[in-house]
Amino acid sequence: MSGGIIEPFWHPAVSEGFILDWDGVLAETRLNFAPLRARYFDGKFVPLFEALETLPPSIADRLRKDIYDLEMAGAESAVAVEGARELLEWLEGEEIPWCVVSRNCMDSIILAAERAGLPLPPVVRSRDEPPVKPAPEALWSAAEQIGVPSGKCVMVGDFVYDLVGARRAGMRAVLVQRPDAEWKHWADVSFDRLSEFVQSLKNPKAIVPWEYAPLVSEKGENSLLAGRGKGTVLSSKTPDVLLRLMKKAEEGILFFRLDDPDAPLLPGQWRKLPGLSPAWLDRPLKAAAEYVLGTRFPFAALVAEESSPDGVEWETISAPEGGTGE
Repeated sequence: MSGGIIEPFWHPAVSEGFILDWDGVLAETRLNFAPLRARYFDGKFVPLFEALETLPPSIADRLRKDIYDLEMAGAESAVAVEGARELLEWLEGEEIPWCVVSRNCMDSIILAAERAGLPLPPVVRSRDEPPVKPAPEALWSAAEQIGVPSGKCVMVGDFVYDLVGARRAGMRAVLVQRPDAEWKHWADVSFDRLSEFVQSLKNPKAIVPWEYAPLVSEKGENSLLAGRGKGTVLSSKTPDVLLRLMKKAEEGILFFRLDDPDAPLLPGQWRKLPGLSPAWLDRPLKAAAEYVLGTRFPFAALVAEESSPDGVEWETISAPEGGTGE
């Protein structure tokens, strides 16, 4: 990996596409929605745009206009976030595709860009083009538009919706400009200031990804490095084969094989992994395993025996007697 960063360690600098939030990341408009929440929702913290659907039409129209007016007023006095121009210059220099995905309206984004003197990329997704963050479809669509696989993208934001959206979309997440945020744990890494993030991009150092934070917290970084030299062969007849796969991935194992890669996903195996859609039943077990790994441990992989990496020490976990996954 570039910069000497070896998987499963990571750094945003190795990402192939950047999806940037707008307000608070590139442009600072100092929006304060608290008065609107007080007026319409008794001060409760609710996602305003989603909450519009719960209001009578006349009240929803009034709130929609109030949000628009607030955003336009903020855009009128927008300034560039410290480090924003340097970030865009770095992306340009590295020839990394980038786009903007925001919950703001497009009119306010265009106005804020003019006032702050910031360029807008060809791809800008606002709330005028639903779905909006944290819906993963908003980020998947953006990644497709800039021509980068979603798993190779990083979402850079300053609010919890950015981080939750990234987690739902299977993307890396960077939090900036929120030194006291209670929800930092949603991010792979956080920087108190955007300018600090830019300096880190220019001098990248290995970061422990979000999914391995519990392992490293308990056993240290060496445990994660050790996983690079280990692999696990799982029996396709084991009822809890997918649970075992996840458990081994949690331990930092990066390479997996199935003893029968053509086996189907059986009913007993499906039942053992809550949350897995029944649409996977009778489809190849290998495909289901790849899906499960990809959504939780994207650096881990199923490999064929003939293409197994050199130097990997393989452990075989046999099926229990009488266990067929039926």
